[in-house]
Amino acid sequence: MDSAKICMAGVAAVSVAVIVKKWNADFLPLVRLAAVLLFAGTILSMAPPLLSYLKQLSAATSLSNYVGFLIKALGIAVLTQVCADICRDAGESGIGNGVELAGKMEILLLCLPLMNELFSAAKNLLAMGA
Repeated sequence: MDSAKICMAGVAAVSVAVIVKKWNADFLPLVRLAAVLLFAGTILSMAPPLLSYLKQLSAATSLSNYVGFLIKALGIAVLTQVCADICRDAGESGIGNGVELAGKMEILLLCLPLMNELFSAAKNLLAMGA
């Protein structure tokens, strides 16, 4: 699906949500859920070519460890952002902020081994230069 179709689907979903909100607000969460599922399906359908390319790239270089970190961090970021947005749409911005903060902390924890490896490499380079 290209970006024009995605944008049209978004505008259509918002239009339906506005109409349903004026008609009967009780059905609004169902419309929102349907829109989220539509976009989640679209995103999931776009993921395999990207993952395939990243695996191919990592196999051709010495970046195989780093690609795993990148994919995990990207997944965490996207998932927490979507969840936080859902919380905010439901009127719970505090919970949404907490979800985002927890996701950021999880990414930082995920990167600790990578940072340790980076600092070790820098230390070795400095030792060779001395």
